[in-house]
Amino acid sequence: MHRKLLKKTSAAIMAAAMIFNVTSPMTIAADDKIYEFETAEIEVKKRDDKGSDTIIDTSEEGYSGEGYVFMKGAGDTLTMEIEAPETGMYELTVCYSLDTASGAKTQYLYVNDAPSVQISFSPNDGFAETSIGTFKLNKGKNTIKIESFWGWMRFDYLKAEAASLAEIKAVQNTCTDIQATAETRSLMAYLSDMYGKHIISGQQEIYSGGPHGLETEFEYLNDTTGHYPAIRGFDYGNFCCPAYGSDDGSTKRVTDWVKNKNGIATASFHINVPNQMESYKIGDRIDWSQTSYSAKDNDFKPSNAYTKGTKEYEYYHQALETLAAEFNKLEEEGIPLIWRPLHEAEGGGGETGSWFWWGKEGSEVYKKLWIYTYETLTNEFGCHNLIWEWNSYDFDTSADWYPGDEYVDIIGYDKYSCTVYLAEDNWAGRLVHNDSPASSTFYNIMNRYDSAKMVAMAENDSFSTVGNLTDEKAGWLYFCTWYDGGSDNINFLSNPTFNTKEDTIAMYQSEYCITLDELPDDLYSRKTDAPDPSKTTTKTTTTKNTAVTTTTSAGYKFEVQKYPVEIPSGSKSGNELSFVIKGEAGASVGGAFGYSAGPKPEDWVNVEWSGNTDSDGKLTVSLPLDKLPEDVTSGEVQIWWSNVWNASTAKAVDKPAEMASYDVAEAGLCGDANCDKTVNLADTVMIMQALVNPDKYGLKGTDDSHITEIGWNNADCCNRGDGVTNNDALAIQKYRLELITSLPEKS
Repeated sequence: MHRKLLKKTSAAIMAAAMIFNVTSPMTIAADDKIYEFETAEIEVKKRDDKGSDTIIDTSEEGYSGEGYVFMKGAGDTLTMEIEAPETGMYELTVCYSLDTASGAKTQYLYVNDAPSVQISFSPNDGFAETSIGTFKLNKGKNTIKIESFWGWMRFDYLKAEAASLAEIKAVQNTCTDIQATAETRSLMAYLSDMYGKHIISGQQEIYSGGPHGLETEFEYLNDTTGHYPAIRGFDYGNFCCPAYGSDDGSTKRVTDWVKNKNGIATASFHINVPNQMESYKIGDRIDWSQTSYSAKDNDFKPSNAYTKGTKEYEYYHQALETLAAEFNKLEEEGIPLIWRPLHEAEGGGGETGSWFWWGKEGSEVYKKLWIYTYETLTNEFGCHNLIWEWNSYDFDTSADWYPGDEYVDIIGYDKYSCTVYLAEDNWAGRLVHNDSPASSTFYNIMNRYDSAKMVAMAENDSFSTVGNLTDEKAGWLYFCTWYDGGSDNINFLSNPTFNTKEDTIAMYQSEYCITLDELPDDLYSRKTDAPDPSKTTTKTTTTKNTAVTTTTSAGYKFEVQKYPVEIPSGSKSGNELSFVIKGEAGASVGGAFGYSAGPKPEDWVNVEWSGNTDSDGKLTVSLPLDKLPEDVTSGEVQIWWSNVWNASTAKAVDKPAEMASYDVAEAGLCGDANCDKTVNLADTVMIMQALVNPDKYGLKGTDDSHITEIGWNNADCCNRGDGVTNNDALAIQKYRLELITSLPEKS
């Protein structure tokens, strides 16, 4: 790693302090005193006769103290002082009531002299507590102010407790795509190494050059700080739009940034669709003004974008095909990409708040569209150089939009906190300097997704300051400041309302911030473990996949195999489909069980599976049939790939595989190695015997009490799919001792 010029000692000390504190959660004694809102200082904005004033009320039952504050008008404020026993991070909890008919509401929160943050509340039809996040409080008195944005909420009380911050620990350094290229895995490993220790700098380039050219932001940073950002943001929306797109040089610029400058590339996908999709003819070229990516300006149905036979499907598939051709070019050059499509889907919150067409039909449709996009680019077009980044918000409903751990590598949050909107100003925005590190949002997102993924500031106006980030332990993986100018003529990077020159210099010259010159020489050539398909999660999709491709090599090339199976009619509850795959020893094998849930082509459902064959080249797969309709009596087992990893060439070599047999029977009990319908010490003993003396007690054993095929499958109860090991016997013991509540165990 290169030395950085003009480092500030204080920044280095703060970075070190953050690393230390990240691994040592705060243990400040809690102050759980309740502060009643009816004792707050209430300021009511002047308004005309049609307005409603904020009042202290007692008409709704269930409050504590002497009453509650019914906050109505936009711009009204509640201000109170609270005590903190020590300086540190505190969780703030609000007891409130909000009518279901009113929908979710957002207000502004001010802590001491810090700029405002938005806090969101879901309807609850009665007074109940909710956490509004973690914030830094000073020892002694602190000022808390709530400013009404939407209003129309009843506030009962506030309390502050010392926060138990989740540990920012190393997360998975492997990609969800089990065939990810060596360079992609290397980049993923580096990002994982930096997470929680540094923040990686980033800057978005302007679309198609904009009014001032592509390099303005980057030269401004270098001229101001002496450094370029480590990450450069691109966008493939214009390039790959079937209605008007053309080559804008994005792929060449990505190649130059990564190959010649050793930088990191990320890309979003502002893909436009025709405003009048019903009358649009596939293949026609129309003017940009006749298209949009908004949720309201077009009749494009995202549910059709993954449904074969529709015009939307043809349009979106054509866009993905064009996109894949560019990604394949990058892959041939050994270039990975942090890929962030279909971003900001939830928009303003809930099921109807989306700003973009891809989210306008709600979370369930959106998740299917994301999965279709993932599988089309990965499986159909063979793009294995992508690190998939998904955008979250910090609403109670945000997790409803999450496609699932198996389809996401990084979770991003787009931070725009320098604009305040109020209804009394006709929703006009006013800009205020806000260098808050959004620590509350960072930890809320971590907790919302069980800290399973790295969390990044995928877009931002202000990137905060090193001091604020480290003081509040906001461990964002990277930031990527949006460009200057554009359609709104807002300079997100160089306008001091967002980022002052002093803050920019301090950030880029700090030890805590990684810049382009500090990226390691082996960024794309680190040695990483070969991909392990057994670590993936079984997933269900609603898109029939008949064009899956696999990594190829000279000589044998695997082709998709299909085997029909019969399923008994009637209830499938408690039953499972088990089938045996035979192939090369130690091979990675995967595919799906597919069936038709209705008369239309789009009713086809795939339940995916994957695993590794054992030393005899055998893999047993069991899939529950609980979700199958009663009238389904047939399906097919598909094998999409079979390959063996060659460590010396860092490539997968295709190998033959076939289904040897299948059976539909009552589902086995996970952990029940001896098949006696219970899980106890006897199962632990049987597993240990089979492992220690396989010739006698294993699958080919000669002893009358040797383990059976069903028992061997049941025995795989720790990290299911990785084969039977001592860890499975240990998992049963943990289960019996109530150290874990269920099997299988995921370690």
